[in-house]
Amino acid sequence: MQLQLRAKSESECMQLLEDLCKPDQCDRECVEACIQLHGHDALLTFTDGDGFPTIENGCTLCLACVRACPYGALTSSFSDEPPKQKKDRVRKQGGLQVRERPYVVSDSYEQFSEKDMIFARVYNDPAFEHYNKDEFYGSPRMISKGLPGYSGVERDMAAAGWILYDSRKSVTGPLLDDAQEEDKATEQSRAKTRAMTRAVKNAARMYGAALAGIAEIDRRWLYTGDRSGELYDIPETIDRAIVMAIEMDYEGISTSPAFPSALSTAVGYSKMAFVEIELSAFIRRLGYRAIPCGNDIALSVPLAIDAGLGQYGRHGLLITKEYGPRVRIAKVLTDMPLLPDRPDTGFCDAVIRFCETCEKCADHCPSKSIPNGVTQTWDGDTRSNNPGVKKWYVNPETCYGFWMENGSDCSNCIRSCPYNKRNGLLHRSVLWVVRHLPWMNRLVLVFDDVMGYGNQKAPGTLWRKFS
Repeated sequence: MQLQLRAKSESECMQLLEDLCKPDQCDRECVEACIQLHGHDALLTFTDGDGFPTIENGCTLCLACVRACPYGALTSSFSDEPPKQKKDRVRKQGGLQVRERPYVVSDSYEQFSEKDMIFARVYNDPAFEHYNKDEFYGSPRMISKGLPGYSGVERDMAAAGWILYDSRKSVTGPLLDDAQEEDKATEQSRAKTRAMTRAVKNAARMYGAALAGIAEIDRRWLYTGDRSGELYDIPETIDRAIVMAIEMDYEGISTSPAFPSALSTAVGYSKMAFVEIELSAFIRRLGYRAIPCGNDIALSVPLAIDAGLGQYGRHGLLITKEYGPRVRIAKVLTDMPLLPDRPDTGFCDAVIRFCETCEKCADHCPSKSIPNGVTQTWDGDTRSNNPGVKKWYVNPETCYGFWMENGSDCSNCIRSCPYNKRNGLLHRSVLWVVRHLPWMNRLVLVFDDVMGYGNQKAPGTLWRKFS
């Protein structure tokens, strides 16, 4: 039997396990510990005839009594119930219920290889126009123009921001640690699974993730091989992805395509590296395998959608409720038994409807790499587009071409997206309108334009907030 002893709020309490408590055999160590620490303010008391210790409201949960009890009869408890899980949207197919996802994939879809990504082709495709030219290739010419936001110091700050992300493999080591291949018990109580899931999400947030969700791994989203073409071998037992969104600096992104925006992106990537490395270490300490991923090993956006973090937009980026597309995505693949999250299909449907109306990212794209129009297609124009998913396909070759001219990467699509707002009451109110009153989408766009959202801010905007 458990007896709850109320502490400083209704959500926090000390818990006495009556079956373990033996007041007739102990020396009241719990009471002595409370008095020793709190003196006359001690709230834990024991009176002969009461049967068990009692505690008054106002307990600080210092746990001195827990440490002192020789029988382990005292513990702490929090009424910290996790939010109810979203229900899957399902459809009938051949008499079976099939889980629906907020995207459409062709039956002919084939897994993609990292070597076909635009950033891999920069170094492995001699036929690519910008072969062997990194994103800062054109920066000396831009620096020579003396334009605001295009100084050498800002370029070097942006380049330095990548150091942790670029060096993360030296920290994480091999893809999988063979020492952790031992069999683990497959049966686990739902309560323990729920607790482990909550602990992993808490750790992800503590390490720096703005959002965290769990996805069952759809192996279609795993890359077939790395950037050099070497095949990946991800065991079937690795069946969960912890997907984390890292918020990028609002002021920095607002200066795009100037160098401070590139710095915001670089810092976002290195924060990704920190979070995925730390979370992987935590999971391994618990005895499970963990594979940290940035933009490698698996496609980020579909896994993020499956993990309930958001929906893809016209610009091909993940749009989250809280930050719009102003996030970078880190992942940890694991065999840890975790409860998967579900896409918020209502939000996902609203995003697609809004993107059908809104073309701001396409209009603000300097290289016109983002398509206009309502129609989504099944494939793109270049080798770096993986066909088979119905969506708007961005042209990564012309996008990267502008980066060469600009001297650094560009985030105009993120900057101009109406979902890119500071997370607050106004933003959440507009989200509600877009979701529940879609006939007002055009009015929302007019309001966005009138308020000046999405336009480039002065390159010094980022630095002023530090002054």
